[in-house]
Amino acid sequence: MSSAVGPRGPRPPTVPPPMQELPDLSHLTEEERNIIMAVMDRQKEEEEKEEAMLKCVVRDMAKPAVCKTPRNAESQPHQPPLLHQQFESYKEQVRKIGEEARRYQGEHKDDAPTCGICHKTKFADGCGHLCSYCRTKFCARCGGRVSLRSNNEDKVVRIHAFFSMI
Repeated sequence: MSSAVGPRGPRPPTVPPPMQELPDLSHLTEEERNIIMAVMDRQKEEEEKEEAMLKCVVRDMAKPAVCKTPRNAESQPHQPPLLHQQFESYKEQVRKIGEEARRYQGEHKDDAPTCGICHKTKFADGCGHLCSYCRTKFCARCGGRVSLRSNNEDKVVRIHAFFSMI
C-alpha cells in the first residue's frame, strides 16, 4: 500500500505556472510601458543568471570550478576565487597574532615599568614594591608595607588586597 503521493512518497517537482510572455499593457501610456518592459527584461536576465548558476552547481558538484554566468562567460579568464584568498590572508593574520601572544606570555607581571594597580606611575630600575602574594609591582600611593599577625616580619602587600583577606 505504498503510493507516490503523501507523506511517504516523494514530493512531486514544483514547476512554476507558465506566464504569459507579455501582459496586456494597452491601457498604459508609452512611458509606463517602457518602464514595465525594462523591469521585465531585467527579471529575465536575473532568471537566466540563476539558471546558469544552478546548472553549474549541479554539473560541477564533484569538482570545484569557476562558474561562468552569461555576463562573464567570455570576458574573464580562470582566476582563483577571491573568497579563498581572503580566507588564506585571514588565517595568516590569526597565526601572526597567536605567535605574538605566545611571545608575550613569557613575560612576568613585574616586567612592566608602570604600576600594576593605577597604571600611571612609571618605575626606574629597582624602584617600586612587589606584592608577596600576587607578585604585582605597585607604587607607594597604591600600597605599602604592613606587618602580618602570624609573624613579626614586614611583608610587602597591596593594602586593598590585604584587607580583603581579613
